[in-house]
Amino acid sequence: MAPSESYGRVDVVRKLSQCEIFMNADQSIVSRLVELGSVEFYGPKQIVRYRGDVCNEVLFLVDGETLGLFTNSEGHVLQIDHMLAPKLLASAVIFAQDARYPVDIETVKKSVFLSVDRGKFLDLLMSDRRFLENYLRYISNTFLFVTDRFYEIAMKNLVQKVCSYLFELSRRQNSLSVQLDMSKEEMAREFNVTRPALSRVFIELEKLGIIAMQGRKVEIKNLKYIEDYTSFG
Repeated sequence: MAPSESYGRVDVVRKLSQCEIFMNADQSIVSRLVELGSVEFYGPKQIVRYRGDVCNEVLFLVDGETLGLFTNSEGHVLQIDHMLAPKLLASAVIFAQDARYPVDIETVKKSVFLSVDRGKFLDLLMSDRRFLENYLRYISNTFLFVTDRFYEIAMKNLVQKVCSYLFELSRRQNSLSVQLDMSKEEMAREFNVTRPALSRVFIELEKLGIIAMQGRKVEIKNLKYIEDYTSFG
């Protein structure tokens, strides 16, 4: 059965009860939440909320799956998260002073959502200590995940820059044993990163057996890895 076909509030309660923020909390809270909210249905590849939209609600993914997408200044789309139901979306921004969705939320397949007024959700939070504790833990975990995700993306971009630089040096010098034409400090300024971050990339590439370094001399041991990351996008 597709989510939008004969999908009633009983189904919403049943699915939402499995969400981790309701674990060991008063289960009547789920029913009250559904009574207070409105159910929304979307087909595949539809934008549910846009980045920058005002977030004056609490939005649950009840059934289906969505992507959290961020479009950078160059027009490249980055996938920040792949979210499976049941899940509370944008939990870390709900009570921000200027609460806005941080990413575009796009469905992968037919999906069901529950939107609840932020104030009414707060009243329910204050009515059950375990529910409140679960929510605070949830937003803390979400913050850590997003921080780690952006770090991963930033590091991939830096690895790409380093590999592109080494690949270009190898092409120019016509050798797999190349001489760096910049110091680490100059390279860090060129790539607009800190020197320690740049050094970590070179150390990691050495650990992986991709390169071997001695001063400014770099021996490329795995050219395919360098080429693959050069074309990373």
